[in-house]
Amino acid sequence: MSDRISLTFPQDESFHGVARLVVGGLAARLSFSFEYLEDLQLALDSLLADGAYQAGSDVTLELLVEEDGVEMCVGPVTAALRTDLERRLDESEGVGLGRLLETLVESVEIESRDGAEWLRLAKRNPARGLAAST
Repeated sequence: MSDRISLTFPQDESFHGVARLVVGGLAARLSFSFEYLEDLQLALDSLLADGAYQAGSDVTLELLVEEDGVEMCVGPVTAALRTDLERRLDESEGVGLGRLLETLVESVEIESRDGAEWLRLAKRNPARGLAAST
C-alpha cells in the first residue's frame, strides 16, 4: 500500500498550521503514536520556521504513506538548506538543523526535481511494518 497526499500553500507563516494539521491528521488516521506525530511535526516546523529554506512564494508538502512509515517531501528549497544540513553543530545556537533532523527521522536527503531541490525525510514505524507483515 502506498498513498500520496500533496498540499501546496503560500509561504506565509499563517498557513503553516494547515500543513501541521494535515501531518497530524494523517498520523492519527494511521494510528501512529503521539511521539511519532511529534517527530514529524517538529521536523516540518524546523524547515518552515523562518522561511529561509523556501525557494519561491509557495511551499509544497508531499506525504507518501507506506506500510512501515511516512516519507515527507518539502520543496522547493534553497541551496542554503544543503549547507545547514551538513552542519551538525551550529556554533552560535548549539545543534544544527542536520543534527536535529537526524534525531527525528531515519533518512534526510536532498533530491532534484525539475531543476529545483527538495528535501525528503523518511520516518519509519517498525511496529507498523511488523504488524503489516504478519
